[in-house]
Amino acid sequence: MHPESNPIRRHHRLDADFRPRGCPNPDCPSRGGRAPFLWKRRGTFLREVDLRVVQRFKCLVCERGFSSQTFRLDYRYHRPRLHLALFLKLGDKCSLRQAARELACHRDSLLLRLARMGPHARWLNAAFLEEHLRRRGGLVGLFQLDELETFETDRRLFPVTVPVLIHAKSRFLVHSEPATLPARGNLRPADRRRLERAERKHGKRRNGSRAAVTACFRALAAAVTGHGAVRVRTDEKASYPAILREVFAGRVVHETVNSREPRGDTSRLFPINHTLAMLRDGLGRLVRRNWGHSKHRRNLGWHLAVWALYRNYVREWTNQEQDRSSATEVGIVERRLTPDEVLEWTDRLPDVA
Repeated sequence: MHPESNPIRRHHRLDADFRPRGCPNPDCPSRGGRAPFLWKRRGTFLREVDLRVVQRFKCLVCERGFSSQTFRLDYRYHRPRLHLALFLKLGDKCSLRQAARELACHRDSLLLRLARMGPHARWLNAAFLEEHLRRRGGLVGLFQLDELETFETDRRLFPVTVPVLIHAKSRFLVHSEPATLPARGNLRPADRRRLERAERKHGKRRNGSRAAVTACFRALAAAVTGHGAVRVRTDEKASYPAILREVFAGRVVHETVNSREPRGDTSRLFPINHTLAMLRDGLGRLVRRNWGHSKHRRNLGWHLAVWALYRNYVREWTNQEQDRSSATEVGIVERRLTPDEVLEWTDRLPDVA
């Protein structure tokens, strides 16, 4: 079935047994623990856009109404399966503008969907890792980190660093975090004048590499078992040892690899180098000398999170092992997931953890 084709009229897959876990009203007293959450069913309605029958509810605390649709990622979408088609294109080197041409919609419509999918993808990956820690003790093994350099709007004036942290054996992408870098040196007079105008408007551009790398290692610290050593392999960048000591104290075993060592499948950093190569091949924003580069670092962060969700849970691990994924290899889930499963509910995990 094409990702955007309409299903037949039916209840949601979980709608018949759906039980709300909380009131969606942010001002409801039950949200702050001031009152227990009480609710009741209140009929159904038919969504004309996809011919689905949706269960209504009423919060007995704040008297506000809501439905099971409120907790779905396609809430209030007039083309509810458009984000599924976009999800697959975002991992296939397709820009938003080209995707808009192929899907017969406006680019801003896809940007709005990316703005919802990006934070959802980041939350879902973190929630899966938290559940894995609770049920199976967390991630174990060797982890690798390296930084990919790209830019927003202008290659010389606004470079961006993207630390990427993976589980080496499964290639599971644990976390990535785009951050600013200062403008390059030896700028031409015209570029210096443009940089001065930008700094007057937005302030001086800082080096955010340390903060971004720290965020990656903190995400790892929240996902690994609470006892035993944490093995991390990186290149010889001077800032990494101090960050690892800060995050992991005496638990970390840090191995460094000289960047002058030959690259290729025999390199000790081959898993992370191969992952970064896949990122540059799969994300149109990261292809070198490319018109589809990111104009805003925020959009790059959303796109990275969506690609990681696809790479970790939906894409086959290898062409020969298509029933497995990176997440199955690391033990987080028992089977590959579908786009419908990872882009369905916003308040709960798919029933496969």
